Amino acid sequence: MIVAALLSIDTGTAAEPINPASVYVIDGDTIDLGGERFRLVGLDTPETYDPQCAYEKALGDEATRRLRELIGSGELVELIVLPGRDRYGRGLARLYIGRADVAGILIGEGLAREYNGGRRQGWC
Repeated sequence: MIVAALLSIDTGTAAEPINPASVYVIDGDTIDLGGERFRLVGLDTPETYDPQCAYEKALGDEATRRLRELIGSGELVELIVLPGRDRYGRGLARLYIGRADVAGILIGEGLAREYNGGRRQGWC
């Protein structure tokens, strides 16, 4: 719960409301909005495209399913686009559902880990 509270702190940048129907979920920490991909910051979810084991694939699929569910929940969906890009050229962003940071939600549900750059832990 503490992590969820910390991740929901206002960053000082205004969040822009977005149409949930315009969001395509790639996986638990990557979305496509109007043809531009964004890496959601503050979290790391298990891989779904090149998992190291069956557990990672299953948990990654669940994180992806949950993110889709959150976006389609009917709650306000907002995005803060941050400066910079990741090593794959994706934009960086924070996604909020009903004013709660998705990172905090998925971490709190055990579907993601806190991640702020650097080396990531394995899931297997």
